[in-house]
Amino acid sequence: DDGRGLAPSDWDFDGAVEVWLTLRTAPRVRVVKNNSAAKSFVAFKLQGDGTATTRDAIGARLELHGRGSTHPVRIRTLHGGEGFLSQSSNWLHFGLGDATGIEKIIVRWPGANPQEITGIEPGKFYRVTRGRAAAEIFTPPAGRLPLTPSAPQAATLDESARIIVAPGLPLPQLATLTADGGVQLWEPKSGRPTAINIWATWCAPCLAELTGWSAHASEFAAAGLDVMAFNTDSLGNNQAQPPPDPAAVLKKIGFSFPNARLSEQGLRALDFLQRAVLDRWKPLPLPATFLIDANGEVVAIYKGSVTSAQLLADLKLAGAGANHRRDASVPFPGLWLDEKAGRAEPQSVASLMLDHDESDAAIEYLEHCIRVFASQKEFAGNKRQLGNIHYMAGLLQQAGGKHHDRALTSLLTARDLIPEDHNIHKVLAEQFFEAGRGEEAAAEMLAAVKINPSDPGLKGGLADFYERLGQFAKARPIYEEFLAADPKNAAARYHLAGILVKLNDPRSAIQHYRQTLTDAPRTLEAANDLARLLASHPDDTVRAADEALALAQRLCAISKEKNAAFLDTLSIALANKADFLQAVTAANKALALIPAEDKATAELIRGRIKLYDAGQPSRLSAPLSPH
Repeated sequence: DDGRGLAPSDWDFDGAVEVWLTLRTAPRVRVVKNNSAAKSFVAFKLQGDGTATTRDAIGARLELHGRGSTHPVRIRTLHGGEGFLSQSSNWLHFGLGDATGIEKIIVRWPGANPQEITGIEPGKFYRVTRGRAAAEIFTPPAGRLPLTPSAPQAATLDESARIIVAPGLPLPQLATLTADGGVQLWEPKSGRPTAINIWATWCAPCLAELTGWSAHASEFAAAGLDVMAFNTDSLGNNQAQPPPDPAAVLKKIGFSFPNARLSEQGLRALDFLQRAVLDRWKPLPLPATFLIDANGEVVAIYKGSVTSAQLLADLKLAGAGANHRRDASVPFPGLWLDEKAGRAEPQSVASLMLDHDESDAAIEYLEHCIRVFASQKEFAGNKRQLGNIHYMAGLLQQAGGKHHDRALTSLLTARDLIPEDHNIHKVLAEQFFEAGRGEEAAAEMLAAVKINPSDPGLKGGLADFYERLGQFAKARPIYEEFLAADPKNAAARYHLAGILVKLNDPRSAIQHYRQTLTDAPRTLEAANDLARLLASHPDDTVRAADEALALAQRLCAISKEKNAAFLDTLSIALANKADFLQAVTAANKALALIPAEDKATAELIRGRIKLYDAGQPSRLSAPLSPH
């Protein structure tokens, strides 16, 4: 069974505790009766005064002191909720074991001094009230219903099902196999409802179902219902003999509707769709049928055989409203908690495809949904849902790295449909920046910040864009705002220090670098940038040769001389101390660690080596990233 809640309770007051269970499998609620002979026990029900202690006495602890027992003290606490969605009986039940009697009980009430009570006898139920010196014997009420055991019969497992689908879930484009082994896409005729059947020649229920449909072809035609049969014989065929010709089999049973061979890709698309509808990860059985309305949206999914009468009855749902279709989706009447029916979300199908590493299929399905919805007048006003579909499509196109232009188009459309969604502005900003459109990226991130000004991640992203665009004066106040709210924010302080260098305020930058190292000593990038600034700034009053050299030596020791940036900084610090020979040695070690493809950095270091050979120190240049 799939168990959930559990609550013990002496339901029939016989001294033997029963267990109540809730489960996701039927019967949903059960009581397991304890038929063992009642042993020595005593039980208490506590009641508070309603002021310092609640009436239910939740949190009270009762100590029972027994006589002649190897474990004389037993303790129970009255809890408000135990386990998952469970509340056990508020009777505190004690099994007495080998105790020969009860010496006393001590109740430790919340908000009050402990209360000691004597005169307790085994085998009885007591009510204990705060402030009363004695416990009151409780007599169980008469006329209680007996617990009659039942013998539930397990239902016969049947995988067949009729599933009515909420509006808004288009059928995927299905890839079929041509006679020459090629692949072509199939879609239902526009403006015509269609029943799509998945079958195989070796499946007896499939042939019986299609035979039954053939007998009612005229009724299907009168109702305007098209039929399409997709054969799956070529998929996973492990039979010793090759399967018969599907077209010949259909002709033999009098099936006159169109048919085709379904590709593995097409079958997977249908399987993802049916799994997403009810979030049940069971494969699509044979036979299976999908009823599609005139807009190309799924109305119903049938697992197992379905009669022609059922198809024709459900065809009426294709033109019904969302609320009516929702009512038809359950086998019993009732009241809905939410009076307004929602639409299905194609994103759930795409997410399932992603879970199976089918990102291209997910993108294709979402783009197909967008085309379907674009042709529907009734969908035009549902901007949020359409915008969310464009947004997810843009995310997937962006993640693959192959569809930059398509991702940008999808995200721009999503932004126009849902301009109040800061997440869309944020992702669009990232896509703009990746496309080299920095100004537009900053504008989108600024829009996201204006929508959600309390999100520090958005502000940090905006500041990062400004930094990378060289707009340091715009980035500076953002980091200063971070530090005003959190002076220990070492990351913000480190970025602010770098910006101050660019804004020609080296003294303030040095203060922030030093404070960064005080708050976060392991921020090696800050130590490296500080050492480089102190060793190479052109202003003699800013440089601090000894501090710079000490920092650089410490960084190289920590990295065991395996970091090119730290070795380069060490060379600058040594040259600043006029130790040009050692500076050249450090620079050559750094050069040896530079990847061959990073020619620009290697050229910078070679230029410094020429300065050292000429007896000249290096002065301020762009910091070399340690990454």
